[in-house]
Amino acid sequence: MKRSKISVVVPVYNQERYIEETLESVLSQKEAELELIVVNDGSSDQSGEFIKKFSSQIVLIEQANQGVAVARNNGVKASSGELIAFLHGDDRYLPGHLSKILEFAQREPQAILFYGDAWVIDEKGTRLWVQGSETEPNLVKLLLKNFIIASSVVVRRKLFEEGEWFEDFHPAEDWDLSLRAWGKGEFIHYPWIGVEYRKHEQSAIKTRLALAEEMSKKVLERVFEREPELEQRIKNRAYASLYYQSAVRFLSAQENQEARKRLITGLGYNWLMIKGWLGLGLSLLPKAILKLLVQLRRKIKQ
Repeated sequence: MKRSKISVVVPVYNQERYIEETLESVLSQKEAELELIVVNDGSSDQSGEFIKKFSSQIVLIEQANQGVAVARNNGVKASSGELIAFLHGDDRYLPGHLSKILEFAQREPQAILFYGDAWVIDEKGTRLWVQGSETEPNLVKLLLKNFIIASSVVVRRKLFEEGEWFEDFHPAEDWDLSLRAWGKGEFIHYPWIGVEYRKHEQSAIKTRLALAEEMSKKVLERVFEREPELEQRIKNRAYASLYYQSAVRFLSAQENQEARKRLITGLGYNWLMIKGWLGLGLSLLPKAILKLLVQLRRKIKQ
């Protein structure tokens, strides 16, 4: 059987600190037939200069800033691989990852999307903990939480050929595409860690908490409009989970009052959500104590 090629699409917007590491992690992959497509989405820092160092090894697309969804779509349009992977401009692949996914995908022709766990790293690249993902996915689980780590994702080209593209729901565009891809083929969790996912103060999900919540609500609304039978079964649980996850992000940012509002809203959808009540109790603690608990939780995860 002829081995497939994989296209790696990396959208970049102001990642001068990390982009060289990211691109090197892709280009150093051994025994994998790949192409690397970098979309510079109107960076205003020195990202473009760092990217040009790799010009002979990549396909480079330069565009005015249009957002990550457009950048990824343009990258896909310029690609030629049967498999397409997406990597954030500040994340890294681990050695051998792409070779493994190529072999794995050949054994699972019924799958439309592959994903896995990831190491969480900090600004310096130090490993913090393993972020796990759901090993036995189903649609209900995906509606209750986006358990798919974006930089771990590899999809088959046919998903885009069938008309499913990223849409402007940043930072929830990955979740939106996954929910639309469900049913077009199997989602399969691969059993190794192939990605390092960077968390830092500039991460979109942390600096734009209210936007993340708003876009997530829009994604759910679209799902229930497309599939009204799902709304009857799971709507309240889905919205309760959404507000709980938003509250956790606000608690991590020490925005206790904002977190409390979301927890109360979430409990209004599902008052049996035990973790919502626990979160509500945490939101009433002094910020100094809450900060210590967050730090303790992170150490335990490490």
